[in-house]
Amino acid sequence: MEMLVTKFSNGKYRNEGELFKEVISAENVKLMGEMIALQALRTVKKFDMKIADRLYIGLIKDLHHMGEIDYIVSDGYDVAQTAICFLYQFVGHSTNEIYGKDKQGKEITIKLACYREVDHFINLLRNRPDRRGTTVESIDFTNYKALPADPVNCFEPEQTDYSKYDTLVEALHLTELELAILNCYMNGMVQSEVCTELGIGRGTINHRKASMRKRYCACFGDL
Repeated sequence: MEMLVTKFSNGKYRNEGELFKEVISAENVKLMGEMIALQALRTVKKFDMKIADRLYIGLIKDLHHMGEIDYIVSDGYDVAQTAICFLYQFVGHSTNEIYGKDKQGKEITIKLACYREVDHFINLLRNRPDRRGTTVESIDFTNYKALPADPVNCFEPEQTDYSKYDTLVEALHLTELELAILNCYMNGMVQSEVCTELGIGRGTINHRKASMRKRYCACFGDL
C-alpha cells in the first residue's frame, strides 16, 4: 500500500523522513503541515475516539478531495492549517533546527514546537462548537476507566514530550527503514499493517526490531 506522503507528493517522497530532511519551503510546507496534523491526530485518537477520530477521518477525506470543485473542507483541515501556518514562519530553515526552550528549559526543535502548537489547537477544538453548532464536551481523563494506568494526556504540553522520542532516535542512530518501522508502530499499527505500509516482509521487520532492541539495551539497559 502506498504511503500517504508518497501519494500526496506524487511519488516525490518515499516516506516522511525524506520530506522532513528538506528545508522548509513554499513548495513543501503544505505537505509538511498535513503530515504533522495526521500524526498528531493519530496519537490523540488513542485517548479521544469521539472527537479526534472525526477530525482524522475528515482530514483524510479533505486530502483526497479538496481539489474538487465546490468541495468544503472539514474541521479536520483546520488542524493541518495550524501546522502549515506555524511552519511557514520558518521558510528557509530545517525542522530540526532549535526553536527555543520549553517551560523546563529544554531546547526543542521547530518540528517539536509545531507538534505542540497543533496539540494545543486540537484541545481548543474539543471545547468549541463544531460547524453544526454542537458543543464538544471535554473528556475527564481521571474518570475514564478504559485508559491504561498512567496514561499520557496528549493535550497537555508537559505530557506530550516529543523530546524523549527525538533523544531515543538520535541515540539509536536509526536508518531510514528503521525510523519508518518505528513510526508505524508509534502510530498504532500491528506487524501485518507495517508490512503492507512499507512493502517489506515480517523477517525484515523482526531483524530490524532485534537490532534496535540490542542498541537500546546497550544505551539504556534492559527493557
